[in-house]
Amino acid sequence: MDETSAGPGAVRLVHDDDRDRYEAYEDDETVGVLYYGDETPESGTGTVRDLRSTVVAPERSGRGIGSALVRFALDDARGRGYRVRATCWFARGILSRPEYADLREDSADDEGGRA
Repeated sequence: MDETSAGPGAVRLVHDDDRDRYEAYEDDETVGVLYYGDETPESGTGTVRDLRSTVVAPERSGRGIGSALVRFALDDARGRGYRVRATCWFARGILSRPEYADLREDSADDEGGRA
């Protein structure tokens, strides 16, 4: 289980690989979850992590918890050498940023198609 925290009063981020999810905690309370699934393409070119659903407790909405979960998941995928797809609309927005272009499952196709 991977874990990170920015200090006292910060949200603690945890990767629960047994349950295929990333979790955000304030104290001992779960305040956000990002669910994922790993797939191996038919080409066998490595693992693709699909970020499927990001959920944040309604009373914690708008505080950056969802964004922190997605960034934590993307950094974890990068460290593992995985490609990433996001079927979750929220995660897709963050994955589309230039700093994550190297992770996108379709980035090799995008780069190859440019003139």
